[in-house]
Amino acid sequence: MNANRPTRRWPRRILRWFAVLLLILLAVVLARCLYAFRDRDPAADFALELTDEAWQQDPRPLRVGFARVKITPDVADPTKPVYVAGFSQNRLATGVHDDLWAIACIIDDGHRRVGIASLDAIGLFHEAVLEIRRRLRPEDGIDYAIVCTTHNHNTPDLMGLWGPHPLKSGVDRAYLELVIAATARALGEAAAALEPAQVVFHQIPMSTDGIIADTRKPVVFDPDLRVMHFTRPASGDTIGSLVTWANHPETPWSRNTEITSDFCGYLRDALEHGVELDGRPAITGVGGIHLFINGAVGGLMTTHPSVTVTNPFTGIALKEPTHEKTQALGWQLAARIAPVLTTPAAGTDQTPITIRAHTLELPLDNWAFLLAPVLGLIDRGHSSWMKMRTEVALITFGESSIACVPGEIYPELVNGGIERAPGGDFDCDPVEVPPLRELMPGRAKFVFGLANDEIGYIIPKSHWDRNPPYLYGSEKGVYGEINSIGPDCAPILHSAFRDLAARQSR
Repeated sequence: MNANRPTRRWPRRILRWFAVLLLILLAVVLARCLYAFRDRDPAADFALELTDEAWQQDPRPLRVGFARVKITPDVADPTKPVYVAGFSQNRLATGVHDDLWAIACIIDDGHRRVGIASLDAIGLFHEAVLEIRRRLRPEDGIDYAIVCTTHNHNTPDLMGLWGPHPLKSGVDRAYLELVIAATARALGEAAAALEPAQVVFHQIPMSTDGIIADTRKPVVFDPDLRVMHFTRPASGDTIGSLVTWANHPETPWSRNTEITSDFCGYLRDALEHGVELDGRPAITGVGGIHLFINGAVGGLMTTHPSVTVTNPFTGIALKEPTHEKTQALGWQLAARIAPVLTTPAAGTDQTPITIRAHTLELPLDNWAFLLAPVLGLIDRGHSSWMKMRTEVALITFGESSIACVPGEIYPELVNGGIERAPGGDFDCDPVEVPPLRELMPGRAKFVFGLANDEIGYIIPKSHWDRNPPYLYGSEKGVYGEINSIGPDCAPILHSAFRDLAARQSR
């Protein structure tokens, strides 16, 4: 019997070692989770409320400044692949079709100074925006900086979801650093370029036919172009403009491997330089520097390959995704805006600014988004357990207002049209009412999408649908929820904007 005792100990030893290894593995996973979910910036919470009281007592004239800094990646080094964001993993950039830019505008009413930056990029997380703000110089004098991305699907991965395979991030830390530094620099240069200005606000009706599709029911658009046009008081010359519209910049579609600013670049170039065909001007440029900021692109607003875009000057109909189709789309927009900017209009330099902004927590109800930081794909922390910090803002500027939305908001949340959608998981009446623009003050109401963060799709709760039966009798699940943090996101954000608007009206 004594000879058999060592033999009986081996299974116990194996079990003990297995238990030890399992405990070590669990400890490693727990440590990884704690590290991934840590609050990256616990001092980031803020509430900002700057009124126009000083301006009302001491009115001062408007000043504005514009600047741009190139953020085109280097795609020539084969040892440093550039992973293109959007559509799928391992889409490697093979060239540069046209440059990417960080474009900034500073608006100063003599008491308050707002900085607005728009980047040709897929999206920036809130932590990166906070880092940009930290790099602004005291002499820039910016009270509040807004950083938006155009959500361009032909730019480098800055979020981590489009690397070589689903388990590896596509973010190049050096390129992210370039974008952060360039944005801070553009805002600083715009502040240094401040000059007296007048502003005119335009809302230009835009038909969606042959331009854009809504690929998810209900079909609701935010179709109109909205423009802030800044000119020099004495000469009327254009200093620059800020254009908002709602469409995913993904026109060349998934097979494109060239870096491009998409229709946003063609629009900006046409407004600045004009378009000449056969030796004659098709669009008269107005000079200056022009920003494009995306709007309510959720739902999903896109110039899908099924959409045929007609070149407004040649009459050529373009259906297949190409750079020529992208150019035609940019020119369609510019052809509507340029005549408005070249028509004399009475501007004003009496434009007081108010700023109301604050951070808030949103519950994270998406297991893919919970797993991604643990796997090292998404590099953003949690403000508390299963919650993320983001930011909302409501700015008033003269007779305009700006709602800064931290993601891809559905148009029905902005303009109305939310339904008690048949097949929805919650089978409830619309929660987020009235629509955002009904809450906003002023005549010209601008919605900046992907402002100061990119939290994904912001979906009305009554439209939320992960489980069968599916929306509107669909045989398969709808697209959107996989890229949303959860069904309570929209109600919480809507409540936050309702509160900001109520404080504005006091």
